[in-house]
Amino acid sequence: MADAVRVDSWLWAVRVYKTRSAATTACRAGHVRVNGDKAKAAQQVRIGDELRVRIAGFDRILVVRQTL
Repeated sequence: MADAVRVDSWLWAVRVYKTRSAATTACRAGHVRVNGDKAKAAQQVRIGDELRVRIAGFDRILVVRQTL
């Protein structure tokens, strides 16, 4: 199991976004925050990190329990 993975890859793997490309676009648009800071698509996430993802005007708060 990996220690850290890219945020766009993780969001795609847990099916928050339908494609990795959509996850990357959301990161570029500023709709993804990791531990309160805006995230770039290549930013690494680790177990215990909190992600805030804005989808359709609502924030989803996710906590990384496992990496891929």
